[in-house]
Amino acid sequence: MKFSLEALGMVIREHREVKVPKMTQDELGAKAGYKKGASVSISRIESGLTRPGSDRFDAIALALGLSPAELEAEAAKRTLELAKERGEPRVGAAAGSGEDRIKDRIKRVQHEVERRTGLITELGDAFNTAHDRARDDFVMKFVAIARGINGAPQPEPVGLEDDDVTEDAQAQAKYRLRSTSYGVRYALAGGAGGAVAGAALGGAAAYGTFMAAVSFGTASTGTAIGGLTGVAASNAALALLGGGTLAAGGAGVAGGAALLAGIVAAPALLLAVGGLVWMVKRSRKQQQQLMEQLNEVDAEIAATHRSFEALVDILPRATEILDYVAVHSGHALKRWERRLGLRPLDWDSMSPEDIQRYYDFSEVAAAQLAVVSINVQGLMASRGEDREKLIEFIDEVLTEAQSTIESLV
Repeated sequence: MKFSLEALGMVIREHREVKVPKMTQDELGAKAGYKKGASVSISRIESGLTRPGSDRFDAIALALGLSPAELEAEAAKRTLELAKERGEPRVGAAAGSGEDRIKDRIKRVQHEVERRTGLITELGDAFNTAHDRARDDFVMKFVAIARGINGAPQPEPVGLEDDDVTEDAQAQAKYRLRSTSYGVRYALAGGAGGAVAGAALGGAAAYGTFMAAVSFGTASTGTAIGGLTGVAASNAALALLGGGTLAAGGAGVAGGAALLAGIVAAPALLLAVGGLVWMVKRSRKQQQQLMEQLNEVDAEIAATHRSFEALVDILPRATEILDYVAVHSGHALKRWERRLGLRPLDWDSMSPEDIQRYYDFSEVAAAQLAVVSINVQGLMASRGEDREKLIEFIDEVLTEAQSTIESLV
């Protein structure tokens, strides 16, 4: 039986979510035999981005309490339902009538708006939870410990000011982490005018203060870490503190109207809110105007499709990295804190091993900040070749950040 990847993803998601208690993507992935990145794999399948291999397909079906044949049949049925919903006229209406075409198109827009909103709400909630845990269990505790170390040296911007960054995405990602690491060490050593003392505020406020200090330290070298590509580089402070990042100013994903509007396309939101029936039953001229509006919406949805699906891939990966930071980096930090003993203490009194650990945790914090400073609005606004370069760059940042963190803790 033939079925679309979109239909398969919808069926899998529905069966997973009706489980009591609700089965997570990570749990389904683990039961289906996925190892590292199980939740990411299931997210991509549920989003209609990838098709599981035959063995994985069978394992997913069994994990959901279905036979492979039943899952295939449901996916095929859903494929037909989607095609009918989006393409065939309603029963009793004149085939191809203006009213009918408009209603079908409105249904399609509403379906896409609901799909995007639902996906981002779920993925955004998971990201926010991981983001807050990584912030509170690692980075701000590290900042608090660093406040009790007197005489930590200022970093030297070696290899930053005169670094010739190529257009290669991997090289740019490595440079992003190096420059952010400089900013972290600059802030920890007090080079940002005491901004690190804001750690006493706790939570998002202190995190935002620390991010500002990191941003200031990095910008002082002439390095703009906020740029997602060499061509589209922007000021570091705006990148870390502006409203377009995954975690603006220390908060989590901006899951409200601002982010959703960019993701589902603002005109589509307006059309999906209601008041559509009376619009359909207007004069031919008014119907034509509505058709023109729908054309604009369809064009915008199509234009943002690639960006949205990339974001659906990015968010679970970022979430997985932050979860790892919260657990593993948080535990490693506790062990280091116990070894340091009472504070305040002098830098010169620390052992070489403890000094190295200070630098290691600085690198982990830099990788964490590089992840949360990914610019969502920039991704949604980009098009064509610029968008592909941006997606490649973000992929490399996530890969580099994960590799850095896992090698140190």
